[in-house]
Amino acid sequence: MICAVIFDKDGTLHDTEKVYHRAWREAAAQMGVPRIMEFVALCTGTNYARTAELWQEFYGDAFEFRPFWELRNAIYDEMIETEGLPIKDGAYELLEYLCANGYKIGLATSTNAPRVERHLVQSDMKKYFDAVVTGDAVQKGKPAPDIFLIAAERLGVAPADCMGVEDSFNGVRAVKAAGMYTVMAPDMIQPTKDILDLTDACVQSLGQIIPILENMKGRRES
Repeated sequence: MICAVIFDKDGTLHDTEKVYHRAWREAAAQMGVPRIMEFVALCTGTNYARTAELWQEFYGDAFEFRPFWELRNAIYDEMIETEGLPIKDGAYELLEYLCANGYKIGLATSTNAPRVERHLVQSDMKKYFDAVVTGDAVQKGKPAPDIFLIAAERLGVAPADCMGVEDSFNGVRAVKAAGMYTVMAPDMIQPTKDILDLTDACVQSLGQIIPILENMKGRRES
Protein backbone atom coordinates (compact mmCIF):
# COMPACT_ATOMS: atom_id res chain seq x y z
CA MET A 1 0.00 0.00 0.00
CA ILE A 2 1.66 3.22 -1.15
CA CYS A 3 1.22 5.90 1.50
CA ALA A 4 4.30 8.05 0.81
CA VAL A 5 5.99 9.42 -2.30
CA ILE A 6 9.67 10.37 -2.26
CA PHE A 7 11.01 12.57 -5.04
CA ASP A 8 14.35 13.39 -6.50
CA LYS A 9 14.75 17.13 -7.12
CA ASP A 10 16.85 18.10 -10.15
CA GLY A 11 15.40 16.75 -13.37
CA THR A 12 12.36 15.41 -11.52
CA LEU A 13 10.61 18.33 -9.80
CA HIS A 14 12.88 21.14 -10.96
CA ASP A 15 13.72 21.25 -14.66
CA THR A 16 17.35 22.04 -13.93
CA GLU A 17 19.34 19.23 -15.55
CA LYS A 18 19.52 21.20 -18.79
CA VAL A 19 20.98 24.12 -16.85
CA TYR A 20 23.48 21.84 -15.14
CA HIS A 21 24.58 20.47 -18.52
CA ARG A 22 25.26 23.99 -19.77
CA ALA A 23 27.23 24.73 -16.59
CA TRP A 24 29.28 21.53 -16.94
CA ARG A 25 30.15 22.44 -20.54
CA GLU A 26 31.05 26.04 -19.70
CA ALA A 27 33.25 25.04 -16.77
CA ALA A 28 34.97 22.40 -18.92
CA ALA A 29 35.62 24.95 -21.67
CA GLN A 30 37.13 27.41 -19.20
CA MET A 31 39.38 24.80 -17.56
CA GLY A 32 40.21 22.74 -20.65
CA VAL A 33 38.64 19.51 -19.34
CA PRO A 34 37.90 17.03 -22.17
CA ARG A 35 35.09 14.46 -22.55
CA ILE A 36 33.01 16.23 -19.93
CA MET A 37 29.62 14.96 -21.09
CA GLU A 38 30.89 11.38 -20.98
CA PHE A 39 31.71 12.02 -17.35
CA VAL A 40 28.36 13.69 -16.68
CA ALA A 41 26.57 10.57 -17.94
CA LEU A 42 28.33 8.60 -15.20
CA CYS A 43 27.70 10.95 -12.30
CA THR A 44 24.22 12.36 -12.96
CA GLY A 45 22.00 11.85 -9.93
CA THR A 46 24.71 11.11 -7.37
CA ASN A 47 26.16 13.32 -4.64
CA TYR A 48 29.42 15.24 -4.26
CA ALA A 49 31.33 12.43 -2.54
CA ARG A 50 30.48 9.86 -5.21
CA THR A 51 31.07 12.35 -8.02
CA ALA A 52 34.56 13.05 -6.64
CA GLU A 53 35.29 9.30 -6.63
CA LEU A 54 34.09 8.96 -10.22
CA TRP A 55 36.17 11.98 -11.27
CA GLN A 56 39.31 10.34 -9.88
CA GLU A 57 38.50 7.11 -11.70
CA PHE A 58 37.74 8.93 -14.97
CA TYR A 59 40.45 11.64 -15.05
CA GLY A 60 43.04 10.42 -12.57
CA ASP A 61 45.33 13.27 -11.50
CA ALA A 62 45.06 15.12 -14.82
CA PHE A 63 42.55 17.67 -13.46
CA GLU A 64 41.71 18.82 -9.95
CA PHE A 65 38.10 18.11 -9.05
CA ARG A 66 37.38 20.66 -6.32
CA PRO A 67 38.22 23.81 -8.35
CA PHE A 68 36.20 22.47 -11.27
CA TRP A 69 33.22 21.67 -9.02
CA GLU A 70 33.27 25.14 -7.49
CA LEU A 71 33.43 26.79 -10.91
CA ARG A 72 30.58 24.65 -12.24
CA ASN A 73 28.45 25.52 -9.22
CA ALA A 74 29.15 29.24 -9.59
CA ILE A 75 28.18 29.15 -13.27
CA TYR A 76 25.04 27.14 -12.48
CA ASP A 77 23.94 29.44 -9.65
CA GLU A 78 24.42 32.50 -11.86
CA MET A 79 22.29 30.92 -14.61
CA ILE A 80 19.47 30.19 -12.14
CA GLU A 81 19.71 33.68 -10.66
CA THR A 82 19.55 35.28 -14.10
CA GLU A 83 17.05 32.99 -15.83
CA GLY A 84 14.89 31.74 -12.95
CA LEU A 85 14.22 28.25 -11.61
CA PRO A 86 12.39 26.08 -14.18
CA ILE A 87 9.76 23.61 -12.95
CA LYS A 88 8.85 20.25 -14.47
CA ASP A 89 5.41 19.87 -16.03
CA GLY A 90 2.86 18.47 -13.61
CA ALA A 91 4.98 19.05 -10.49
CA TYR A 92 2.56 21.31 -8.64
CA GLU A 93 -0.45 19.30 -9.80
CA LEU A 94 1.03 16.10 -8.37
CA LEU A 95 2.17 17.69 -5.12
CA GLU A 96 -1.29 19.20 -4.57
CA TYR A 97 -2.91 15.83 -5.27
CA LEU A 98 -0.65 14.08 -2.76
CA CYS A 99 -1.42 16.65 -0.07
CA ALA A 100 -5.16 16.50 -0.72
CA ASN A 101 -5.16 12.70 -0.50
CA GLY A 102 -3.14 12.28 2.67
CA TYR A 103 0.14 10.98 1.27
CA LYS A 104 3.38 11.77 3.08
CA ILE A 105 5.89 13.49 0.81
CA GLY A 106 9.67 13.24 0.95
CA LEU A 107 12.62 14.65 -0.98
CA ALA A 108 15.78 12.61 -1.52
CA THR A 109 18.16 14.77 -3.53
CA SER A 110 21.89 14.60 -4.17
CA THR A 111 22.03 18.41 -4.16
CA ASN A 112 23.54 20.08 -1.07
CA ALA A 113 21.34 21.48 1.69
CA PRO A 114 21.83 25.24 1.13
CA ARG A 115 20.91 25.02 -2.57
CA VAL A 116 17.95 22.74 -1.83
CA GLU A 117 16.59 25.15 0.79
CA ARG A 118 17.02 28.09 -1.57
CA HIS A 119 15.28 26.34 -4.46
CA LEU A 120 12.40 24.97 -2.38
CA VAL A 121 11.68 28.47 -1.11
CA GLN A 122 12.10 29.99 -4.58
CA SER A 123 9.67 27.48 -6.11
CA ASP A 124 7.22 27.64 -3.17
CA MET A 125 7.55 23.87 -2.72
CA LYS A 126 8.95 23.72 0.80
CA LYS A 127 5.45 23.58 2.32
CA TYR A 128 4.73 20.24 0.64
CA PHE A 129 7.51 18.16 2.19
CA ASP A 130 7.33 16.18 5.40
CA ALA A 131 10.99 15.14 5.15
CA VAL A 132 13.96 16.41 3.14
CA VAL A 133 17.25 14.52 2.83
CA THR A 134 20.11 16.14 0.92
CA GLY A 135 23.24 14.75 -0.69
CA ASP A 136 25.58 16.10 1.98
CA ALA A 137 23.69 14.05 4.62
CA VAL A 138 24.90 10.70 3.23
CA GLN A 139 28.32 9.34 2.41
CA LYS A 140 27.11 6.80 -0.13
CA GLY A 141 25.33 8.63 -2.94
CA LYS A 142 22.92 7.16 -5.46
CA PRO A 143 22.85 4.43 -6.81
CA ALA A 144 23.22 3.35 -3.17
CA PRO A 145 19.76 3.32 -1.54
CA ASP A 146 20.82 5.14 1.64
CA ILE A 147 19.21 8.51 0.92
CA PHE A 148 15.83 6.95 0.10
CA LEU A 149 15.94 4.71 3.16
CA ILE A 150 16.69 7.70 5.40
CA ALA A 151 13.81 9.64 3.82
CA ALA A 152 11.41 6.74 4.45
CA GLU A 153 12.59 6.47 8.05
CA ARG A 154 12.02 10.18 8.63
CA LEU A 155 8.55 9.88 7.13
CA GLY A 156 7.82 6.92 9.42
CA VAL A 157 6.89 4.72 6.48
CA ALA A 158 8.26 1.31 5.51
CA PRO A 159 10.22 1.40 2.22
CA ALA A 160 7.80 -1.11 0.66
CA ASP A 161 4.99 1.40 1.22
CA CYS A 162 6.86 4.20 -0.56
CA MET A 163 6.94 5.25 -4.19
CA GLY A 164 10.23 6.75 -5.37
CA VAL A 165 10.23 9.08 -8.38
CA GLU A 166 13.48 9.63 -10.29
CA ASP A 167 14.78 10.83 -13.65
CA SER A 168 18.35 9.49 -13.63
CA PHE A 169 19.75 5.99 -13.99
CA ASN A 170 21.59 6.29 -10.67
CA GLY A 171 18.38 7.45 -9.04
CA VAL A 172 16.28 4.60 -10.43
CA ARG A 173 18.85 2.10 -9.20
CA ALA A 174 18.76 3.70 -5.75
CA VAL A 175 14.95 3.54 -5.50
CA LYS A 176 14.92 -0.08 -6.63
CA ALA A 177 17.66 -1.02 -4.18
CA ALA A 178 15.64 0.62 -1.39
CA GLY A 179 12.76 -1.78 -2.13
CA MET A 180 10.32 0.95 -3.16
CA TYR A 181 7.78 1.16 -5.96
CA THR A 182 10.01 2.61 -8.67
CA VAL A 183 8.81 5.29 -11.08
CA MET A 184 11.03 6.88 -13.70
CA ALA A 185 10.19 10.25 -15.22
CA PRO A 186 12.96 10.55 -17.84
CA ASP A 187 14.59 13.91 -18.40
CA MET A 188 17.81 14.35 -20.40
CA ILE A 189 18.48 10.64 -20.94
CA GLN A 190 15.89 8.13 -22.09
CA PRO A 191 15.89 4.78 -20.29
CA THR A 192 17.59 1.69 -21.61
CA LYS A 193 15.91 -1.71 -21.42
CA ASP A 194 18.02 -2.56 -18.38
CA ILE A 195 16.77 0.53 -16.57
CA LEU A 196 13.16 -0.03 -17.61
CA ASP A 197 13.41 -3.54 -16.18
CA LEU A 198 14.07 -1.94 -12.78
CA THR A 199 10.98 0.28 -12.90
CA ASP A 200 7.38 -0.38 -11.98
CA ALA A 201 6.26 2.52 -14.18
CA CYS A 202 7.77 5.04 -16.58
CA VAL A 203 5.94 8.34 -17.15
CA GLN A 204 6.49 11.25 -19.50
CA SER A 205 5.12 13.85 -17.08
CA LEU A 206 4.56 13.93 -13.34
CA GLY A 207 0.83 14.31 -13.79
CA GLN A 208 0.72 10.77 -15.17
CA ILE A 209 1.55 9.46 -11.68
CA ILE A 210 -1.87 10.53 -10.40
CA PRO A 211 -3.81 7.84 -12.31
CA ILE A 212 -1.28 5.24 -11.13
CA LEU A 213 -2.01 6.15 -7.52
CA GLU A 214 -5.75 6.33 -8.20
CA ASN A 215 -5.65 2.85 -9.70
CA MET A 216 -3.78 1.54 -6.66
CA LYS A 217 -6.29 3.17 -4.35
CA GLY A 218 -9.19 1.68 -6.32
CA ARG A 219 -7.73 -1.82 -6.08
CA ARG A 220 -7.18 -1.40 -2.35
CA GLU A 221 -10.76 -0.23 -1.75
CA SER A 222 -12.23 -3.09 -3.79
